[in-house]
Amino acid sequence: MKKQPIEVRLVSKKGNAYLIKFPNLEIPVKVNEHLYYKMLHSPEYQFRFSNAVAKQPHLA
Repeated sequence: MKKQPIEVRLVSKKGNAYLIKFPNLEIPVKVNEHLYYKMLHSPEYQFRFSNAVAKQPHLA
């Protein structure tokens, strides 16, 4: 059976830190830019983006 990706949501970006909300956690997890990009390109995670944060994953 194929594993389904975990749906996570980008909450905000502050400097080089990204706050990511996981489905079973009450508070967002803070990750650095390197880990964020690894997660973004991983098939294990599916990102939803808040309109307030950005519509594009790079947040340039």
